[in-house]
Amino acid sequence: MAADKQLFHPDEIAIAGAPIAFEDASAMITGAARFENTPVPSGGNADDFVSRRRVPTTVQFKLQFGPNEHPMEYATITDAPITFRDRVSGRRAFMPRCSFGSLGQIGGGTVDVTFNVLSPIQWL
Repeated sequence: MAADKQLFHPDEIAIAGAPIAFEDASAMITGAARFENTPVPSGGNADDFVSRRRVPTTVQFKLQFGPNEHPMEYATITDAPITFRDRVSGRRAFMPRCSFGSLGQIGGGTVDVTFNVLSPIQWL
């Protein structure tokens, strides 16, 4: 029963099939539902309602930037598949179309990397 309630904790990342070295517990998906609902009050005494809007989906992680990495390797990635995998539960998040978003400061340890997810996530 405990395994059924285990949290998704990505411990492997692959971009276009190539494994990436990243800081443990830093991989996150934002906007996985691809929309959000906001409450909107009614004009009178009637029930309120919700307004739905699209939100971007992104993935972030802290790259272990070493001597074998070059910033342009990441900055030129377009329409590449990214996979987050949790080895313990076996669960995967496959994002078939991702493009580079941003690269954080280099020189102070791990580097924040963001990719834009351009198609719905496939949960496997």
